[in-house]
Amino acid sequence: MRRGNKILVWYLMMSLGCAALAAQESGPESKSGAAPQQATGPAPQRIRVSQGVSQALIVRKVQPAYPPKARESRIQGEVALKVLISREGDVSEVSLISGHPLLAPAAIDAVKLWKYKPYLLNGRPIQVETQVVVNFRLESDSAGDAPPPDLPPPAEGGVVGEVPGGQTKGVIGGIISSTPSMMPRVATPQRVRASSGLSSGLLVKKVNPEYPEEARRGRIQGTVVLHALISKAGDIETLEVVSGDPALAPEAIRAVKQWKYKPYLLNGNPVEVDTQILVNFTLSGN
Repeated sequence: MRRGNKILVWYLMMSLGCAALAAQESGPESKSGAAPQQATGPAPQRIRVSQGVSQALIVRKVQPAYPPKARESRIQGEVALKVLISREGDVSEVSLISGHPLLAPAAIDAVKLWKYKPYLLNGRPIQVETQVVVNFRLESDSAGDAPPPDLPPPAEGGVVGEVPGGQTKGVIGGIISSTPSMMPRVATPQRVRASSGLSSGLLVKKVNPEYPEEARRGRIQGTVVLHALISKAGDIETLEVVSGDPALAPEAIRAVKQWKYKPYLLNGNPVEVDTQILVNFTLSGN
């Protein structure tokens, strides 16, 4: 009888040991099985898109009122804004990137009233961060309304800002005299920053990219945004990717490296141009 009890106790201890061992071995498996669910995670709450993509979503665009003081002073130029668009397509936040202080408030007030189509990601609306460029251009000068001969208009594509003493300062630091008695014009800067629209107007040779076969098979489309430096002679000096699908970017760079521009002249002298280039990849209908 005692021997039977010993056998029973031994059997129970072995059963408990096997159960504990099985629990330890199944633990890592259950954790690894949960990993794919954690990896998928929630969808992002905000994405960044290029100016070209956001422009295609505009359904209401309010033009800014030209500030009277800027008009009287013959101030023109571009105001670049960082914009956050809500899931409903409303402009929820606007902040200044660059632009003349007399032009920026009007640009911000106008863009706040813009309306966009909701941007869908995987079928769901999502917040969008983008850039908006607002142009301020005066109409052709009429008789009696020409700027004084001692105050040349801002350089094409330049964004200007006031400095003490009534002088005008370009974004790259060149100072222009505002009256004949003020200091003379300093040396021409070596580089200016221009919008993609302005630089495209100087294009004289454009090589279209070939559609990458891998991207074509995957039905990948989109815009590749490149940061470019154009030499004084109009050649592409440097290129770097700002945004775009990795399957499209290499072919965009290969094509744009062959582009040729007219030299950009500032005060009659060629200068380097810092700009952005947008390369669109669109597949034909299915």
